[in-house]
Amino acid sequence: MTGVASDASIPAGAIPDSERPPHVEAASYGPGWGTAGRYLTAGGLYLLASFGLWWHVWSAGPSSVMTCDCTDAGRMVWYLQWSSFAVSQGHQLLYSNWLFHPVGVNLLNDTSAPAISLMLVPITRLFGPVTAMNVASTLIPALTAFSMFWLLQRWVRWAPAAFVGGLAYGFAALVIVQIAFGWLNLACLALLPLVVACLDELFIRQRARPLRVGAALAVLMTVEFFVSLEMVLVVTVSGAVAAVLLVGYAALRHPGQLRRRAPYAVSGAVTALALGSVLLAHPVWFFLAGPAHLSGMVWSSNHPGDLGNTLSNLWSGVGRWGPVDSRQLAAEAANLGGYPGPALPSPSYLGPGLLAVLVMGTALWRSDRRLWFFGALGVITAVLSLRVGGGAWGPWAAVDHLQLLDNVVQSRFDAVFVLCAAVMLAVIVDRSRTGATRWIGRDRSHGVPMHRSSGRSVRVAVGSLVAVVVALVALVPSALALGPNLPLTVQPVTVPRWFETVGEHLTTGQVLATYPFATANSQSPIPWQAIGGMHFRMAGGGGPAGTTARAGAHKTAFQVLDDASVPIIPAPLLSPSNLVAVRAALRAWGVTMAVVPDDTGLAPFQTGRGTSYGVALFTSVLGSAPTRQDGAWVWHHVSTAPPPRAVSPAELAACTKSGARPVVGSSPVASCILHPGPRSTGSAS
Repeated sequence: MTGVASDASIPAGAIPDSERPPHVEAASYGPGWGTAGRYLTAGGLYLLASFGLWWHVWSAGPSSVMTCDCTDAGRMVWYLQWSSFAVSQGHQLLYSNWLFHPVGVNLLNDTSAPAISLMLVPITRLFGPVTAMNVASTLIPALTAFSMFWLLQRWVRWAPAAFVGGLAYGFAALVIVQIAFGWLNLACLALLPLVVACLDELFIRQRARPLRVGAALAVLMTVEFFVSLEMVLVVTVSGAVAAVLLVGYAALRHPGQLRRRAPYAVSGAVTALALGSVLLAHPVWFFLAGPAHLSGMVWSSNHPGDLGNTLSNLWSGVGRWGPVDSRQLAAEAANLGGYPGPALPSPSYLGPGLLAVLVMGTALWRSDRRLWFFGALGVITAVLSLRVGGGAWGPWAAVDHLQLLDNVVQSRFDAVFVLCAAVMLAVIVDRSRTGATRWIGRDRSHGVPMHRSSGRSVRVAVGSLVAVVVALVALVPSALALGPNLPLTVQPVTVPRWFETVGEHLTTGQVLATYPFATANSQSPIPWQAIGGMHFRMAGGGGPAGTTARAGAHKTAFQVLDDASVPIIPAPLLSPSNLVAVRAALRAWGVTMAVVPDDTGLAPFQTGRGTSYGVALFTSVLGSAPTRQDGAWVWHHVSTAPPPRAVSPAELAACTKSGARPVVGSSPVASCILHPGPRSTGSAS
């Protein structure tokens, strides 16, 4: 199985001399580039680039700004706080009923990334979950790039080539776009190069003991499970494809090598499978059958295969997520929340420059089987990533109906084909330098080495310059596509005053229903609970559990509250049947307080249809007026409130015109709802 390793990874004689990459004479890393120096320099530069990427965070203060304390980023803030809270208070790490009370939420069924949140517990406890979120967002690109740099040391001789490959992976659109949206679980890819190194050791190098390699692979995949279960599935499928490519090639070209190497590979693979099964037995059970687990498709609102790539995602600056493109997401961000900067490319974006370099480099060094292997794996995984919903068809359609695989967003295969592209780029840059140096050092008429008078240092310098030009051709178009978003756009973190004062001193056992109500489409209240320190539980929540399909017997109530909180869809009718359904749901959810904060000073995505509408909604549901308390309208005795008060659309419109500002501690909106009189046909001012 010798198809992909460099000659440094393969025993002598395994590859003909004609197929071996030529050596660069003398030092391949440059003067002073010892092992420690290489890693310190590369790591420092990656970290510096990450700080530049997040300059607006670190210049404004990491506890006061982030891309958005909303949607998935806001929910990730909650996950970070939950891990810190669970560790300090002795709660279960993977289950919580602080959301979706009393049933709770199974965090393995969500994008909770407990491996990341556990690592950040000290930061969260000392500085809060927003700071922890920004620390993670800053470290992830640098760590991912550094991990790839480490991997590439085994395949290239020139350290800057490995550095370019690490840069191409850790700071690709793949990482930057996903981290901008707060998807730490998908952006954190630092473990994937380590997994590749284990597979390289099992199938190619075979220097370490196979049991150790298998154990290391099992541990890495176990940790990745607690970062992203979806990525475990993607890596497993991709690893199977890679094994087929390697074994197939070896069976055709090197059957003797295959027979000799197979026992080592099988021993390591069996060790990885056996140990991984032990380590993941309970977590997999918890995911499939643990408390508050989700049955069927985790994201019940998704159609299998609908969120795959289009081919244009690979080179177009306008990213598409299935039927939605990045311009639509950017336009909706103001009202619904999301990344506030200009439209981003797809995470799968490679750019025309990189694609051109990969094609031309493979053609030029077509004898290098590393390029053919990673090129083939990259093409196959790119094809697997294609959208198969909405009338499109692709290979993934053959398996997208199977359990677990129906949950894979197949565009996530970009983690593999972008890795392949980064490896190929590093090899091509390395070979460009070597090839140019050797070419300059030959007599053009006879093809023999020139005299020393030509100057070795000059030849190496010119070769290095050629390699730098190749790297720039590959990377500059990607940098230009991301350029409008560099540094990444951030906005202030805002929490209603009531949650910072009263909310942080509530007694144990309080369960809140907020407006906006927390659902998958309206997640802004979720970080209010987390930033405040988890002093109360909440009805509702976000993520895959926060959809109407998951609301069980209270679907009607959940839909009413969801529609009421999302301003871009029609408002629900506050009819007797709908109000009774909401009232019954609040009782079943154990709600003790309802809170509508003032919308003054909040971002539009945090206010739903506005404070006046929220007051009207809960006044109708609870049949009583709220009290004024530190910047919010509060109903304290939800379980003993009077019967609901239904209102017509005309009454609702008239009453909400009066506003929600206090008049001697009372709400004119609530008074209008409870005592409409002539106000129902005219102004309620």
